[in-house]
Amino acid sequence: MKYSEAEKQIKALSSKYYISMGDGDFIVNYKNMLVAWVKNNERYLFYNDEKHFKKIPFSNKLYMILAELAITPLDERVEEKKYYVKIYDSALGYLNINKTKFNDKEIEQLKKRDDIPLDWNKVSFEEAN
Repeated sequence: MKYSEAEKQIKALSSKYYISMGDGDFIVNYKNMLVAWVKNNERYLFYNDEKHFKKIPFSNKLYMILAELAITPLDERVEEKKYYVKIYDSALGYLNINKTKFNDKEIEQLKKRDDIPLDWNKVSFEEAN
């Protein structure tokens, strides 16, 4: 599960949940009180007080979402960055081969293709949202 997916599911439970990524950790607050977190460098779910945790709305669902996030391998939690490949300075100067946004692996595959006559040292990459 991606961090963004977990955040979306938790916010759907209640508007009183607030998610932050303090020091890279995925932190869940309920009404400004820390209730649980998943560390960015470990595969564990933590929470402060079991009695308090069980009293918050949808605590079972929250636990299941965070447990799924915690068991997700660390390198699979973060959204993969995508880039536009800018070939020349113009609004239309972007590479478009079946799509316009490419991740790092796709860019490396494009560089190996003989049918794309680009000097890859002269193109620029713009982060896509």
